[in-house]
Amino acid sequence: MPLLEPQLERAVQLRLQRNPPFSDDDIAQLDALAVLFPRDLTDLARFPMLRALHVVGYGGHDLSALTGHPRLASLSMEFSALADVSAVQTLPMIRRLQLPLNAIEDITALRSGLPKLREVVLTGNPLSEESYREVVPELRQRVRETVTVSEEREWQITRKLYAAGVPFDYFRRGDTYLLCRPGLEFTDKPNAAHAEIAPDELEAVLERGPEEVHKLFAR
Repeated sequence: MPLLEPQLERAVQLRLQRNPPFSDDDIAQLDALAVLFPRDLTDLARFPMLRALHVVGYGGHDLSALTGHPRLASLSMEFSALADVSAVQTLPMIRRLQLPLNAIEDITALRSGLPKLREVVLTGNPLSEESYREVVPELRQRVRETVTVSEEREWQITRKLYAAGVPFDYFRRGDTYLLCRPGLEFTDKPNAAHAEIAPDELEAVLERGPEEVHKLFAR
């Protein structure tokens, strides 16, 4: 059997609680998977029973590896470089779509279809004006449970960062404001070592120059 992508193989190992190699039957029976820091998710096509997928730190920009996945009901992907969510339209069973802290600007693919969708989380993404002001309110009318996005200040700052060529996400956790580096371009552990910084200070740093923002992670 062809080898799995290393991070996927590690996820299977943890799920089955034994070491590889794994047979096609081993892979085919899995209905849930948690994957850390994968650069490629193409091998997910070999998991036909997958119902729940949690990914942290994906280096890719789209969900093409999940196109038409027949049973996937819950997708969680965070601290990742995901920008294109159009493949979600091909997931007939999707109910929960948790995509915080990615690089998503356009969510018009969520505007129609997806009859089972109950929850959408998009906190910490550089959503476009159309997506934030028009599509999100539409989703809140249609989605059965909750639609969550950043508050205005954090959203606007995240957009400014991306517009300046700094693809970092700004978000609030309780009373703390944090800056993170999603994906695998700038760090190998995007879910850790965030920079704590208040909104006014971050905007002042960005005005001095995008290169100054990178220095925040070294202080």
